[in-house]
Amino acid sequence: MAGIIRTSDISGSLDAKNIAMGVLTKALDISNLVQIAQVVEVPELKATIPVMTPAAGNEDLGEWEYTTIESGDFSNVEFNLRKDRVKVGVSDESRYRSGAGDPLSLQEASAAARLAYLLDKKIVTALQTNPQTSATGGAWSTVTNNPLIDLATACANIGPYTADYCIMPRNVWAKFVGNNYTSQFIQGNPEKLTGVLTTIPGLNLKVFVNDNVTAKSVIVGASAAPSVAVGNGPVKVRREDSMNGGEIYQIDVFRQAVAPILKNAISKNMAAYQVTGVIA
Repeated sequence: MAGIIRTSDISGSLDAKNIAMGVLTKALDISNLVQIAQVVEVPELKATIPVMTPAAGNEDLGEWEYTTIESGDFSNVEFNLRKDRVKVGVSDESRYRSGAGDPLSLQEASAAARLAYLLDKKIVTALQTNPQTSATGGAWSTVTNNPLIDLATACANIGPYTADYCIMPRNVWAKFVGNNYTSQFIQGNPEKLTGVLTTIPGLNLKVFVNDNVTAKSVIVGASAAPSVAVGNGPVKVRREDSMNGGEIYQIDVFRQAVAPILKNAISKNMAAYQVTGVIA
């Protein structure tokens, strides 16, 4: 689902493909966090992808200077995709009564919202797998404690990559909005920033809210590093002609979110940092 959707990736009849395309396209639009992930095509469900480690690389090479490949230059990212499933159905009666509209449209929207939620959940879960971490310097629920100090610390520890987003649960967002230092930043632009509630000036962090983030914590990441990758696999859609008088479409979407991609010496995610205990 993440990334470009092609009908060639979808197995099923033409009618079933059209329904699946409608659901998947809506789901991609609804997902808040897919924009921070690096999308990788994994058509055969399993893949091992070598990634150059941050320490590898050669500087100021001379003309025709030869460099060797060391064992530490690359590490492997393993994908093993599993499926998410949604179903939509339409009765014979609803088709006959729906001369003015599509009886599946509401169900497509609902199925899309569920797939988007599941993908965002996978991304957050992956980001919380071995991130760099520290406790807050002062709870944001005390309005005179400055959240920017914690966020700036996270950004500094993500270097040399540039942090460009943060994700927090709703209870943290509520305290962030009410804090003396950050309430002035809460003026989002929904037309320009899909899924982004606001951007923090100075740090240039897009703010997302997702309740799958561990309570009382916030994640800061560098999307271009990347901080998380989404393996995008095939889609299988099945149509059942029910004897009860209707049609049921089952959509299986194979995908996986993986992190960390870039690891430091103690296998922590170099492109993600989690600050804990940010509210009392």
